[in-house]
Amino acid sequence: MDFEGKHVFFIGDRDRFFYLFGDALISKLGLPAEKVVSIVLKSGRQPVNSPRLTGVSYFNYADVEIESLSKAKSLTFMSLTKWNSPVVRRLISASDEFLEKIYIFITDDEVDRWKKNHAVNGRLVEDLKLDISGDCISVIEQVKFFIAPKAYFHEKIREISDRNDIEFFDASIIFDVLPHCYSEMMRRVFCENLEYGAGGARVLVETKGFSWKKLFKFLKNPVFQQRSPDIQLFCFINPRRRLLVEVFRAYQKVIGRGLFNITYLAPMPPQMYNAMLASCTHLILQDRGGASTARLFAKWGRGRIAVRRNSPNHLFLEECYGINLYVYDRIKEIDESFFDGVGFDPLDSAKNVCAEEDRSLSVLSSLYS
Repeated sequence: MDFEGKHVFFIGDRDRFFYLFGDALISKLGLPAEKVVSIVLKSGRQPVNSPRLTGVSYFNYADVEIESLSKAKSLTFMSLTKWNSPVVRRLISASDEFLEKIYIFITDDEVDRWKKNHAVNGRLVEDLKLDISGDCISVIEQVKFFIAPKAYFHEKIREISDRNDIEFFDASIIFDVLPHCYSEMMRRVFCENLEYGAGGARVLVETKGFSWKKLFKFLKNPVFQQRSPDIQLFCFINPRRRLLVEVFRAYQKVIGRGLFNITYLAPMPPQMYNAMLASCTHLILQDRGGASTARLFAKWGRGRIAVRRNSPNHLFLEECYGINLYVYDRIKEIDESFFDGVGFDPLDSAKNVCAEEDRSLSVLSSLYS
């Protein structure tokens, strides 16, 4: 296997993340597909059939000799976990020169787990429930380069690792929910010539599984009550809990409160998810997670995003992307201004997200060339 001059990405056998990142590097950055190599690691869980990038070579880790990777131009690990950290540690132990080629692509998920562990123990200790192994800790203590938005992650990782010598490729997410060509096609279909505020509000309440108790709080909000005839709510509610929601809706009707139009969502293919998202005018985001969805919603200029004040999503979306957010402290305090759009132009946020994407691509071009 000849890895000379290649950019090697280590991915799990359940990966769907690299597919989009690699597609963005190829389609947006112009990185030739033949310069990209993917090495697939066993995650210890049931593998999934993830699509593969045309022109990119894929190898199983068991078939690769460590020495052959010394000629690679870069070695990127998509996240750092208990199942891929042994490979990083093996590379570092094999030769000091690998430290100059290893890059860890960081997401909020692992940093959140590391912070929890560090806060309890005063340092990182092994905790397999949090996906933190001894190898993972060793890598954090040694690896030099991380790929992540510096403004949001640098201080956190510096504190967790107790190091001042870490270096960042200061880049945020450059990909959408779908590969670039399909995402752009859908944007044109759904978003061009959009008149924000026309028609009723279509509100996606959180981007993942949603608590029925929390939904009740939204339904009790006065502005939701007042606007109920003109609001279509979308939410991921467990099918076993939907009956409880329907009973509550019936009770609301009996006592003369608003009758809400609710569409229950279930896991769906990315194409359907994109179409659903593009049809919405408002997004109420959970405290953590769903940032990629919020980024795409803002990038397409779809509508307004509400977040809880000082939540991880509030800080991340504002600091990294400059998105104009509707910020609230408690659900019951979401008011009319969330819906009336006075002083809010979704295109302002769209321009900021696109500018940040261009900046990140410029940063990554210095690594992946």
